[in-house]
Amino acid sequence: FKLFDGFRPTEAVQALWDHTPNADFLSHPSNGSPHSRGAAIDLTLIDSSGQELEMGTDFDAMTATSFHGARDISAEAQRNRAILLGLMTAAGWDFYQNEWWHYQLFKPRRYPTLSDRAAGSRMMDKPGV
Repeated sequence: FKLFDGFRPTEAVQALWDHTPNADFLSHPSNGSPHSRGAAIDLTLIDSSGQELEMGTDFDAMTATSFHGARDISAEAQRNRAILLGLMTAAGWDFYQNEWWHYQLFKPRRYPTLSDRAAGSRMMDKPGV
């Protein structure tokens, strides 16, 4: 596995929304993202040399070809997505139908959203501050 993203503080969720307000791919900040609850990860599969397997789109591509059921991708990408989906669901993760890379815990809203400060992550600190 290659992990792209995990916890994302509420400030990052807001910044992403401000940049690209697209409810098909991003949680509206007022709803709270599974990422800001520490309940989601974005990942892909890699081969034994560390190379990412073909998935049909790049990570975070906000297009219909990113959907789990997309058919306008190669057979290899469809197979790799199916393998990732099978592995993650067998391990107890839920998936988001619009993003082949996104997996989350079931019922993520049971966890509170966390700001950068509350999480102690300092992800949103500005350089030099």
